[in-house]
Amino acid sequence: MPTVDSCDDARSLWDENYRGLILYARQWVGTEAEDAVQEAFLKLLAEPQLTSPKAWLYRVVRNTALDRKRRERRFRTPPLENWFETLPETAPETTALDGEELTQALKHLKPVIREIIVSKIWGGLNYREIAELTKRPVSSVHLDYQRGIEQLRKLLDTP
Repeated sequence: MPTVDSCDDARSLWDENYRGLILYARQWVGTEAEDAVQEAFLKLLAEPQLTSPKAWLYRVVRNTALDRKRRERRFRTPPLENWFETLPETAPETTALDGEELTQALKHLKPVIREIIVSKIWGGLNYREIAELTKRPVSSVHLDYQRGIEQLRKLLDTP
C-alpha cells in the first residue's frame, strides 16, 4: 500500500508525475495548469495516508482545474493553442507528431475519452485508476480508450 510519509515520497511523486499532470490539466485550464498541479501537491502534503497517491493526485488536479475553468469563464482568457511544451518521454510513439496537431486532434474527442487517453498515455495511470478517477467501469474505460485511439489515428492519419 503506497503512502506519502515523507518529503522524499512527495518529491518522487512530483518527479514521476508532474509532466503528465500538467498535460492532464491543460485540457481544462490551459496556461493555469501548473497552478492546478502545484495546488494538488500542496494538498497532498496534508494527506499522508493515501492508498493510491497517483490516482488521488489526478483526481485533485481534475477538480482544481475544473474549479479554475469555472473562474476562467468569467474573465474569458483565450485558450492555449498547444498543450504540449515538449512531448514526454513516457510516450515515445508520439515523438513524430506535432504538438499543435495533436492538441487539435485531442480537442475533437469527447471530453471523457480525451481524459482517459491523456491520463493513460501521459499520466501513466492504469485502467483501474482511470475508472476510479472517472467513476466508470474498468471495461468501459478500456473500450473508450481503444475507440479514442482509433479516432486519434484517423484524425492524425497515423497507422
